[in-house]
Amino acid sequence: MSNDIFNKNYLTIKEFSELVGLSPSSLRHYDKIGIFQPAKRGNDFCNNYRYYSPVQLKSVNVIRVLTEIGVSIETIKELTQNRSPEKLLKLFRKNKNKLTEEIRFLQEADSVINIFTELLFEALSVSEFEITVSEMQERSLILGDVNDYDILIAGVRVCGRDCAHSRT
Repeated sequence: MSNDIFNKNYLTIKEFSELVGLSPSSLRHYDKIGIFQPAKRGNDFCNNYRYYSPVQLKSVNVIRVLTEIGVSIETIKELTQNRSPEKLLKLFRKNKNKLTEEIRFLQEADSVINIFTELLFEALSVSEFEITVSEMQERSLILGDVNDYDILIAGVRVCGRDCAHSRT
């Protein structure tokens, strides 16, 4: 997308959709249900096209992000029709907390996957016909309340320490 697109007064629906990462059909749908209208209609230009202003980018990006994080179209519509700083702040706070919680969960899930991937690679490298003793660095695995995995990891830690002491 060229930089001179920002120097235009109005953008076609295709140009605008490429800038904001929404399909033209989504923009048409938002117009139809009253969430986001084009700056100008085609009847001003002797056609039936929708034209958008570059100043509308921020507004549609807020709508796009809200839909992507799961805010309902109905909530967004009500917010656009009865907009106030207090309502926006309340919605943003609510969804910020939800996103923070999701990020925390995804980081925990990533950590669990990394630890188990490492353990599986270690298990695959073990020979059935050879016994080896090695000392490994202690690792933490937090999954929540006590469960079978905590007992397994604790057993690996104890075995690691005991096996290390039995070599001497």
